[in-house]
Amino acid sequence: MTTLPLVSTGAGAPTLLDAASHTDTAPHADTLLARADADALRERGDALALFTASHDMHPLAQQQAYVKQGGAHGGSQVKAATHQPVADAASRTYDVATTSKADIDALKNSPDKQQQRLGHTIENLQNSYRDLLDGKKVNITVTMNPANGKEPVATMTSAALDPKLPVRVHTHYHGDNATIGDPEGSKAGQNSRIRATLARDPQTVFVLPECQSAKPTPDSPRNDQKYVADWGNVKNQAETTDRALEAAGLSKAKIEKETVSVHSRGGNVIDKLMDKDDGSGRKLRADRLELHDSLYGSQHSVVAWGKTENGRQVEKVIYVHGNNGGVHGDGRDREIAKTFKGSYIRIDVGLLKPGHETTRDGQPAYNKDPHYQTTGRFLGIWPLPN
Repeated sequence: MTTLPLVSTGAGAPTLLDAASHTDTAPHADTLLARADADALRERGDALALFTASHDMHPLAQQQAYVKQGGAHGGSQVKAATHQPVADAASRTYDVATTSKADIDALKNSPDKQQQRLGHTIENLQNSYRDLLDGKKVNITVTMNPANGKEPVATMTSAALDPKLPVRVHTHYHGDNATIGDPEGSKAGQNSRIRATLARDPQTVFVLPECQSAKPTPDSPRNDQKYVADWGNVKNQAETTDRALEAAGLSKAKIEKETVSVHSRGGNVIDKLMDKDDGSGRKLRADRLELHDSLYGSQHSVVAWGKTENGRQVEKVIYVHGNNGGVHGDGRDREIAKTFKGSYIRIDVGLLKPGHETTRDGQPAYNKDPHYQTTGRFLGIWPLPN
């Protein structure tokens, strides 16, 4: 798996001399005459003559005269640069560590909204995992994954991963307010959980699909991001994961165990997949399914999947309850428990001692709200708490 710059008067532009130092010089007098001629021609609206007269000006004065007339084609102002889509964006695998600012800017300035999200995603991942990327401790690739509706999907691995050995894949669909590029200390705390998991198990591979409504600026301790995660782009989780592994140079044949997790509105992903189901449940493939406070209607789709061929093969279904349906819940996981029987595990955050995990700079690793503690404390956790 994996703006055109504005005209500037910076270091590369000609430097104008101090006017006081050359007031009486002949070149300056010529320039003043040329400007006077230009003013007269401007009154007549003669753009071509203006451009000719301006040739005698200082280069910057010449440029200003040309701009005011709208360039060689006339007009009241220079047209803004027209940005084009990045031709190979949909087929390219972006290595987050080495993607240049120019490539990111080309994506961010594309008229294609999906390419814009791709650019912001790469930039946010660079910023949020800069220490691990610079230290060559992780590898991150991003693609416009067709099985995720051409929205970005990141694949993150430890640099210590051995591609010849089996891998344990974890595909996570985030909830409201989050993005796949969230930094440490974001409300849902996924960054800290990913770091901890990769450090504990280098053979884990994280696949992080993005939703079609992700904001350019991620949630962070300095930005309390609020938006609704729209997962209408989802097509096929199994294929999303396979393509993400391929982009990272890994074979799906190496998958030993596969976890799929959803948080909050990420539960809608299961609805979308089951809406497209042919009865086999093959669009959702998991040995372990983690439901992090995500039962806002998707519990019916979880039950439906559990009755399919793929669903019956699941080894663990873990529901981590925060405040979904109230502090104690309202029984909305009851049918899930019946469907998966001995494979079902429920964790109640409120019944456990409060978590106090911190980031590298000593800040809280996740929001204290139990809804966010479900992912901040238990995303990919193993072994499970008693």
